[in-house]
Amino acid sequence: MTAFARIQESSHAWEIRSVNHRSLEIRTKIPEAIRELEASIKELTRQSLKRGYVEIFFHETPPEQVSSIEPQNLDPELLRAIKEVSKALPSKKVVSVVDVTRLMQNPNLLRARTTRTEYDLNELKLSFKSCLKQLVETRQREGQALRAIVHTSVETTRNLLKSIYDLGKEQPKLIQERLTERLRALDKHVDPNRVAQEIALLAQKSDFKEEQDRLTIHLKDVEKCLTETIPVGRRLNFLAQEILREANTLAVKAQLPACASLVIDLKVCVDQMREQVQNIE
Repeated sequence: MTAFARIQESSHAWEIRSVNHRSLEIRTKIPEAIRELEASIKELTRQSLKRGYVEIFFHETPPEQVSSIEPQNLDPELLRAIKEVSKALPSKKVVSVVDVTRLMQNPNLLRARTTRTEYDLNELKLSFKSCLKQLVETRQREGQALRAIVHTSVETTRNLLKSIYDLGKEQPKLIQERLTERLRALDKHVDPNRVAQEIALLAQKSDFKEEQDRLTIHLKDVEKCLTETIPVGRRLNFLAQEILREANTLAVKAQLPACASLVIDLKVCVDQMREQVQNIE
């Protein structure tokens, strides 16, 4: 499930990103100074999430670098070398071409005083928990929206299925008329009992009551999953695949021209449902 969370503190920031994935995969990008926290934050993530490709970033605020142009901060060896070179020059006018500002910008000339931030690992863990909580809340809000979308797809599929079944009641009659018309075109006498057997066989092969029953059961199972508080993403994904398979079989058996448009709408709706459930944990 796609989500993003960020917690900004004075000295650092946690950032977590998650996208859809068939299982839970965690990647961390943290500095070596706090590497010992890696196992803990991964375990905390596993406790809160069950699916998704999760990336965890730790952004460290760059420490202030304090530089000074006071004489005591100059590198004495390098300063002595500059003086010796200056004395060795034949004229002091040559020294005037030396840009003092550029010399002072030389990192080797000045001894910069740097300060390194020391982190409290317990505080870092607490701020990470806050960031993880924010991510979970974001995923939950998206989950609620997806639940409504999938529920609407289930209702639409159920209504289309009912309409197709009602029209399908005329299918045996259509099969009989088609077969009779073909036999009439042959202008040959055929045993009526044999014709009746063929009509019954064709009607049986084109009957999609079994697919309708299975689709109805699967749709009820999807609705039940939508009421669960535990992760149901894998089960929903499997159900969506089964529903699509049954819809494809029904499309082959529904031969009435009046059913063609409804069958296409049914397959589109089921395919949209399958895409949405892949985003659910």
